[in-house]
Amino acid sequence: MRYILAAVSLVISLVLLGLGIGQRTIWAPPETIVAQVAEPTESQVVVIPGEAMNAHDGVQTLTVEGEGPVTAVVGRSHDVEGWIGESAHAIASVDETDALVLDEQRGDEEPLPAIAGNDMWIEEAQGEGSLELTIDLPVGYAVAITGAPGEAAPAAIGVAWPFDAKTPLFGPLITAGLVFLALALLFLLLALRHHRRRRGPQRRSHRELSRAERRALRREAQEGLPLPAKRISPATPGGERGAIEADASTPSSEDAASESSPGPDAEPGAAASAPEAGTASAPDAPERESGTRERRATRSRRGRFGLVALPVVAIVGLTGCGPQYWPSGESEAVPTDAPTPSTLEETLPPVALTENQFDRVLESTRETVAEADAALDAGIAERRLAGPMLEARRTNYQVRSQNAELAEAPGIPDGDVELLLPQQTEVWPRSVMAVVGWQDGAQAQSALMFQQPDARSNYRLVYMMTLASGVQLPAVASPTIGAASLPGDTPLLLHQPNEITAAYADVILNGAESQYNAWFREEGDALRAEIGRPAKDAMRALPEFELSNLEWSVAEDEQAPMLLVTNEGGALLATSFLETQRTTPRESGVEIEAQAGAGILAGVQQSDTGIETTYQIQVLFSVPPADAPEGTQIQVVGYSQSLVSAREVQ
Repeated sequence: MRYILAAVSLVISLVLLGLGIGQRTIWAPPETIVAQVAEPTESQVVVIPGEAMNAHDGVQTLTVEGEGPVTAVVGRSHDVEGWIGESAHAIASVDETDALVLDEQRGDEEPLPAIAGNDMWIEEAQGEGSLELTIDLPVGYAVAITGAPGEAAPAAIGVAWPFDAKTPLFGPLITAGLVFLALALLFLLLALRHHRRRRGPQRRSHRELSRAERRALRREAQEGLPLPAKRISPATPGGERGAIEADASTPSSEDAASESSPGPDAEPGAAASAPEAGTASAPDAPERESGTRERRATRSRRGRFGLVALPVVAIVGLTGCGPQYWPSGESEAVPTDAPTPSTLEETLPPVALTENQFDRVLESTRETVAEADAALDAGIAERRLAGPMLEARRTNYQVRSQNAELAEAPGIPDGDVELLLPQQTEVWPRSVMAVVGWQDGAQAQSALMFQQPDARSNYRLVYMMTLASGVQLPAVASPTIGAASLPGDTPLLLHQPNEITAAYADVILNGAESQYNAWFREEGDALRAEIGRPAKDAMRALPEFELSNLEWSVAEDEQAPMLLVTNEGGALLATSFLETQRTTPRESGVEIEAQAGAGILAGVQQSDTGIETTYQIQVLFSVPPADAPEGTQIQVVGYSQSLVSAREVQ
């Protein structure tokens, strides 16, 4: 019966184990969840928001297939929306059947430019006919997909997520299979043990007793005579007494009686203590046989324990498997309140650029400007320069193309970014300020002001001023927090920004006589010391201008000022203005000689009517807040100047 139970348990175990393994192999669900666009779109852009990309847990794998070039970019949602603007596009979402459903948004059908290469994108992927992008996209970001510029977006778009498939029957089936396997082994061991016990000793006596001998033995037993010597078989399992065998040379009853009776000279008990013939020749045989039996019994117990312990250990180990292998009740989603901002960054508008994005912008600006400087091509410089910086570069290329010995315009600093202050905004234009050093430590750091005029344009360098020696910049926020910008007529500053430029230009012309002189701090103002009223008076007194009239005038530049708020409520204001020097002869016959660059721009090296030379002055101010203590003044923290035009006085 035990063999039958072992066989039945083994069959049940194999069936259960097979079903359990099949749960993870043959009948296992797919390893990924794939959402595909069901129908093609006519829009030029398909946007997959972060909410759709996070419809399932895990890293997302985006695949796009189409005819011709395909592009996918990753950016913050408001940046993607800003780039699309009023253009028609499709927004993808994941429905209950795990399909990508497109919601067509009507709008402008004009051809869109290439989406790749914009400074706002966190990541880009491009391919010819197909592409694959693996990303862990958080909520608040989006993916924009386009085909060739002006054509409809690719039709075959899919998103795949890893699927940690739950097989709740795997754990119970494998556990039950191992339990029945353990039972099968246990029944088998019990059956073998029972069989060995029932089998008993197999040894037979040397000869069978005759009927007369058996009667004689019974008679002697009844009369109380001692029986003949008997042997105990030591090979009986478990040390039990074996069958009693009669000696083959058993004497007759009389001889037995005489032999068993001790003689008159014999010591009492001698006959009883005489060793048996079968054991006298090997006195240590019982000890050896006993040790052998103990070792065999130990090995047998160890083997039985190992066979039973293996399934038990497997069962215990299986109980530690993940919950996806065991049945569990569906947990109801607990409604939670809307998340509330927990950090300062979450309560403020996002920054225009991250540190990594700015590093790319700065490196691209360095490469583009270096290329433009080598080719003297303002068209190349226009990719990364704008406003006063582009105007100064264009003038420099013009004069250097005719006289290569003239000095080059200052390059873009090639050192580390010492300070980064992006604007807090979701709209355009956007600004970012940075203080960048030079690898040559002898050169002073420069303050750079970049601006992105609209979402489809890249950042361009508008201002670059050398920081004044000994002047400390005010404290500003970290790059992750950024700074707000203020309108030109804001009442939050000590003076309105749109008035500061003209006021300072007037101070440069008139010095202490200017009505705005009290606005600005003179101490530490290196620009005033270089081109201010005292410097102009000293220039008029030079011998070379003894027969010349020197006059100066100022005008506002076309570029609007750019400002970012500091920690104490003030602002860093970058602005520029134009200063024109007019040199005319005091009497007839006197000719005015133009400097090398101005002569090229004016078309004459000498003139008897005079030369007008215009310089661009860029200034970085530190403007105190409106509630600053009385007597607080605006301070110049950086400046630069360059030649922008010249002409002959008519």
